[in-house]
Amino acid sequence: MAELISRFILRKLRQIFIWPLEATIVFVMYFAARLLPVSAASWILGAFMSLLGPLTPWQTRARRNLKAAMPDLDSASQNNVLRSMWWNIGRMIGEYPHIAALTREGRVEFLGRENLQGLETGGFLIGAHIGNWEIGPYAAITASKPVAAIYRPLNNPLLGGLLERRQVTYGGDIYRKGREAALGMVTALKKGQFMCLLVDQKLREGMVVPFFGRDATTSISYIKLAIRKKVPVMYMHTERLTGCRFRVTISPPIPLPNDDDDASIIKLATEINGTLEQWIRQRPEQWFWPHRRWGKDI
Repeated sequence: MAELISRFILRKLRQIFIWPLEATIVFVMYFAARLLPVSAASWILGAFMSLLGPLTPWQTRARRNLKAAMPDLDSASQNNVLRSMWWNIGRMIGEYPHIAALTREGRVEFLGRENLQGLETGGFLIGAHIGNWEIGPYAAITASKPVAAIYRPLNNPLLGGLLERRQVTYGGDIYRKGREAALGMVTALKKGQFMCLLVDQKLREGMVVPFFGRDATTSISYIKLAIRKKVPVMYMHTERLTGCRFRVTISPPIPLPNDDDDASIIKLATEINGTLEQWIRQRPEQWFWPHRRWGKDI
């Protein structure tokens, strides 16, 4: 009983004090970044987060995940990766109000857009939280392909408006993670849209598939739907090159199995996780290490 009361009090304190403070800081950062040129906003917030990030509880979790996934890194290398990770996250915050402008200014190199040509059925573009992942869908948008996306609501509801901005920016549909997303994927395909998914995060539902040699609950619903609807699944690989310059690579369609039995799905999901793992090993400082990809076991 005492524990329940304690949790209730902490939740109310968070709602009354923490959420408004957190929202105020984020909105100040957002509008300050919006007023600055993108290069300045990216650098300033990158520097700010490189100082603030290591002081947050997320630093401990990020280091724990990094050690588990890449145990060959020594302490100095871990520090470099995490410091650069916070720089990347800060840069993303600074770049967020300027996402569409980045593509117009020629700061994004798109490779493989020809793989989207002739595909009128829609499909799935799958990526990971690497570089500035918000830029990924623009590979399809700039190829005149309609897009849709799925989002996870932020814990702080006062920040919901920032996520809704994505719909205005993309010009497509966005669906809330969960049941709405499941229906949204079907709707997107009916509209001939390319559903953009970041498939490197833990889900409550899915199949257990190895990721960096550890069991990780992995999304498989889009794979099953792609097989049943006979639509393509393609990689959408985002990378930060230098400063505010990026590369997005769209792969040819991934070969899909004929059947959606568990063995076939697990085999393909394992291959996909392996590809994401290669991306992360190439640029570990650009992945979002604080996420509980392997649950609370690490």
